This record gives sequence, structure tokens and C-alpha cells, in this order.
Amino acid sequence: MPLENLNHEDLLDLQILGEKMSALSATKTNENPMHNTSKVTTLDHIRAVIEWISSRRVLSTFMALLLVGVLLGIHFVMGVTSGQLSDPVQRGKIIDAVYGIGTVTANRRLSFNPLTANTVRRSFVKEGDLVKKGKPLIETDDGSIHVAPFDGVVNYFPYRAGENTYTTVPMIILTDMSDRYIVVSMEQQGALRVKVGQTARLSFDSLRQTTFEGKVSAVYSYNSNFLARIDSVNLPDSVLPDMTCDVAIVIGVHENALLIPIVAFDNGRVWVKRGRRLPHAVPVKLGVIDSSMAEVVDGDLQTGDQVAIRKQVNP
Repeated sequence: MPLENLNHEDLLDLQILGEKMSALSATKTNENPMHNTSKVTTLDHIRAVIEWISSRRVLSTFMALLLVGVLLGIHFVMGVTSGQLSDPVQRGKIIDAVYGIGTVTANRRLSFNPLTANTVRRSFVKEGDLVKKGKPLIETDDGSIHVAPFDGVVNYFPYRAGENTYTTVPMIILTDMSDRYIVVSMEQQGALRVKVGQTARLSFDSLRQTTFEGKVSAVYSYNSNFLARIDSVNLPDSVLPDMTCDVAIVIGVHENALLIPIVAFDNGRVWVKRGRRLPHAVPVKLGVIDSSMAEVVDGDLQTGDQVAIRKQVNP
């Protein structure tokens, strides 16, 4: 219906409708669309607009369709941005790293295997004992006395006096607990980026507040596994051989990177709230990604913007 065909009362109705839609838009802009109480407030405004329309005696089909489109658009934005808004986007440092699972390994571990079957005459230690270099460990019936070649812990000693020993089973295993390194398993793509001399950061589940550092001393493969050796000199005594840790081998550091929470990225885009505008989808391209943040290398994103975090992440 052309505007010139509307009477004064119809034009007044359209003016009131415009004012109500402006109020609805202002409510959506000024309130946090990620919060449930804001969503209820916005829906109340929508209901009020619909009730007002139903009380009018005339409204063109075009305007009705336009209003429906606006309301559906608001509802869609509310749905896709459900969650919370991030802190304002900032620039900062992000580390490009190769990640893997490491296993603590002892540099010195000695297994005493008898050359011939024998019988234990006397034992001087038990499993778990800390022994000094030169201390007697076990005596056999042939008169041989085996002594510790270095300071260490008796990890394995299954025999008692009078029991027979066998060539296929070690008599005793001794491990130097103070001299350890990390063997980290990596994917092939990551192994191609790892070089000798790179810094590695280690963290253990029970020691999350502390990060240990080491250096890559070797990169190799074994039985289709791609491995790196990490030498670390600052591991505490509580870290034992065969314990596992998370390892991040540092490839490079990106300074002044535009950073967003990785959970805000969804199918090649993020939902951005800039100033008083409604959140809108922005295609972005990511660069370096760490455990929580991602570098944005392309896309209409600025410092100070906020992004919608739609996914829930368990701590």
C-alpha cells in the first residue's frame, strides 16, 4: 500500500510502530544478549509490539512481513549467540608449539641377568631400598656376590634365599632415580617441525602449578613411532621414572598477535559485538593455536571487540 494512500491515523500508527521497533533495537543493543535476563526482557518487548499490532485496524502486508523478518532476525541472533561475551579482544603473545605425551625415563637402569641357572644363597636388600655404589645386593650358591655399580633404588627383586634363578628372568633391577630424561611421542606432522636445541615445557597432572623446562637433544623414530628426547635438569625427586607428562616443544613465539578464545571459533567464523551494534558473524582465518587461545590472521576483527563464546569448556 503506497504511503500516499494512508490516512492520518494510519501514518500515526506507522510512526508509533517505528518508535517501538527503535526501543526494541535499543534494548537488544544496550543489554548483554548473552545473559538470560536480557533475553527475557527482549522477548517482553517483542510480545508488546505484537500485541500493539494486533490492536490496530490496518497495517499493510509489506509492513507486516517486514516486521516478521525483523523479529525473526532478532530471535536468530539471540539463538546463535547464546552463551557469554568474551573480554575485549586484545593483542598479545602466543606460542607456536608441537604437543605430545612424554614419559619419564631413567638414564641408568641395570638388570642383573644370570648367565646360568643358580640358587640365591643370601639377599642383602629388598624392593624399594635406596643403595649406595658398592653395596652388596645378592649372593648366589656359586659364591658370586653382586654389588651396586651406582647409587640407585632396587626396583625389582623377586627372589628370596634358597630360591632358584633363571637366565630368562632378571635377578634384580637397579635404577638411578636422580638421572632422568623425557621421551615424548609425537604425530608425524609435528615431528617434522621439531629440531635439536628447541625448548620444551613440561607439566605433570599432580604438579599443574609448576612448569619445567628442558631441551630437545634428539629426534628419532622407532617401530613407526616418532619420538624426541628431552633433557631436563630441574625435575624434582618426586617425579619418578615411567610417570607421564604433557610436553609442549616451542617452535616459535608470535608477538603482538590478535587473540581470541578458541571456543569462540565456529565453522570458520566468530560472532562479533562491536560497540552498540548487535552481534554479527565475521569470517576469520586462524594462525597459531594453543590450548585456549587462537591467533586471528585475517578477518574484520579489531581490538576492543567482544566475541560470543558459545561452547562450554570443562576446566
